[in-house]
Amino acid sequence: PRSIDPDETTMTALEVESTDVVRLIEQYLKENNLQRTLAVLQEETGVTLNTVDSVETFLNDIQQGHWDVVLQTIQSLRLPDKTLIDLYEQIILELIELRELGA
Repeated sequence: PRSIDPDETTMTALEVESTDVVRLIEQYLKENNLQRTLAVLQEETGVTLNTVDSVETFLNDIQQGHWDVVLQTIQSLRLPDKTLIDLYEQIILELIELRELGA
């Protein structure tokens, strides 16, 4: 019989950040439409996916001024305060402009 070399049976440990594991689980929950479970996991861990379903669609909504959709989308995102302020300023300016044009 062949003897087993302990070095051949040792597996290399893979280090994975716990936040990465949580994000992977969150992605699974999102893809399987388990929204309540996703929301609870995000709340309890403080870790969010911080993604949009389609970057192209999101950018298009911004460029087309679909602010209702944009505001709904960013509710689940953790954006820097400066980015939020810039976005809100842009929305307000466009709403003022629409009012001035009588639209």
